[in-house]
Amino acid sequence: MGRLLRQNRQRGGCFTGWCLLFAKPSGSGKKSESKKQIAQRSRFSVTQSFLQTCTPFLRIGFQSDARAMRSAFNAAMSYNIRQAIKGEASDFEIDYPNVLVSKGPLPTSAILQTSISEGSLHVQWDATCEGKATLHDQVMILACNLEKKSVVYDLYTGKRGSLASQLQLPSQWQGDTVEVYIAFMSANDFNLVSYSQYAGRHRVGV
Repeated sequence: MGRLLRQNRQRGGCFTGWCLLFAKPSGSGKKSESKKQIAQRSRFSVTQSFLQTCTPFLRIGFQSDARAMRSAFNAAMSYNIRQAIKGEASDFEIDYPNVLVSKGPLPTSAILQTSISEGSLHVQWDATCEGKATLHDQVMILACNLEKKSVVYDLYTGKRGSLASQLQLPSQWQGDTVEVYIAFMSANDFNLVSYSQYAGRHRVGV
């Protein structure tokens, strides 16, 4: 490590060939930067708290966005912290319709109807198949419970060609509100997934 230099209340150093210089910010600049840092930490905390409940699903849904130095979870964080947070710095919250729990190039099929009855979530979609999509693609469904801050999901609820599928919800979720997402995974390449689609907010019947 290079020699640490000190001059005029500034700090600098050379690390593996890179020379860095850190100037002490002015008073007004420091306050402005602190507000930005606080806001960013708040956005990060809200996003992470939500996505951590979906981690196993995200490992599949964001695998195509993962890099050598970035996990699928970090890829999901990067997208959703920018696109799925709303509110002011002191009151950030998840913007559920804009959340993605899967992101990939496989074509989707439009959702036609979503409902909950007898403790099960029911989803229907159309038969459209474009590009690399096939009727044998797997259907992935995720339901997020807002009150209990928990999720249930199934990565293999059926095939695209069935045009409908269902997900059993926990009995203790009765009366709670859930946010629902659906995505598709290729039958020929499990690394190939679609963008997730928001299937609405629904109340679990009592």
